[in-house]
Amino acid sequence: MAKTISKPDANPILALILTWFVLGLGHLVVNGQQRKWLYTLGAGVVGSIACCIPGIVIGIFSIIDSYQTAERLKNGEAIPENEYSFVPLFNIMKRVDKEATCSRAV
Repeated sequence: MAKTISKPDANPILALILTWFVLGLGHLVVNGQQRKWLYTLGAGVVGSIACCIPGIVIGIFSIIDSYQTAERLKNGEAIPENEYSFVPLFNIMKRVDKEATCSRAV
């Protein structure tokens, strides 16, 4: 079973900035999601090498997800370590990470 994260002190703006400017570190440093950080970083690098556009899309989706996850944590929600908050990113990453979850996906 996946580890659950509860961080009421999570800062959504810091998560957004770190994810945007420092290799997606908002997932790791602010949100405490090491596995998600590794998978989104890897997918972004592979997407950028294969064709620049997929890497950019994953990067933008990752920024949105990091912010939304930090918001959820700040509001007192406990989430699984590999939970995605932004459904479009989850739809991409579930192909790579078979343990990815998203409570917002239909």
